[in-house]
Amino acid sequence: MFRRKRYNTFLLVALVLGVTSAGMGFHPSSARAYHTYKERLLDTTAYSLHRREVRLGLMNLSYGIIDQLQVTTYTMPWLLGLIFEDVAPNLELKSTFYNRKRLALSASFAFLTGAIEQPDGTKVRYFITPVSLASSVRINSDVSTHFGARYTAVDGDADSQPDGTAVEGAVVVDFLQLWAMFEWRLSRVVALTFTLRWVPYVSDLLVNGTLDAGNPTIGAQLQGDLSELQNAFAVIPGFVFSWDRANIRLGVGYSDFFVDGFYLVVPGDVLSNISVEFDVFVRF
Repeated sequence: MFRRKRYNTFLLVALVLGVTSAGMGFHPSSARAYHTYKERLLDTTAYSLHRREVRLGLMNLSYGIIDQLQVTTYTMPWLLGLIFEDVAPNLELKSTFYNRKRLALSASFAFLTGAIEQPDGTKVRYFITPVSLASSVRINSDVSTHFGARYTAVDGDADSQPDGTAVEGAVVVDFLQLWAMFEWRLSRVVALTFTLRWVPYVSDLLVNGTLDAGNPTIGAQLQGDLSELQNAFAVIPGFVFSWDRANIRLGVGYSDFFVDGFYLVVPGDVLSNISVEFDVFVRF
């Protein structure tokens, strides 16, 4: 009952903010950022920044190298890397290789790497490489739809020496994510979004390891079951508010939580089945 009340409260707050800002948006405004023919949503779409445009936000930083190519780094991995005393460099290249009339297509490639040291001395290193394809269809000047797929490969290794015994291992897991988003521009200030995310495929967790207790060395291969993440999904209604340069994206939905920047999925019961979209950024 408490979880349901908390979830309903989040939805009510998002709805009130959206309706209030929508009312403001129907008045004449000099807003320019997203909600014009030229300026488009970047996240969960096929669009990228134009040449020399900059996006500085709470969740990521982006720069338009040319009209068809932008480079992005996500802030959360860097911050968590500082907390765990090991930086987590990450970079994403996104190319809108086709953008004509009502259709835009893009491809992106990214990498994320870092390490986490456990209290027992175990050090876990990870390397994540996602590849994405996306399409955006402009139905009319106010309504657009966006579709995409991302395949993410996760490789990692760990080593520790508890009680003088050396343990080393490597971890491999892959998964596929699909998404769709409906976008309705209520005004030049407010856009309504409705996002669906789904994970139709997750590989088994494969662990290759060795145990060196002096002599001999023992090798082992283990498999972990990640079936709880297969068919993970999220349904997220939200709003994007755009003023002269400042922008806010706010959405609250249901079920599993998809972590942008880490390209991973957190099971819904960890966060009480609440999935959130939130970002504050400027674009110029």
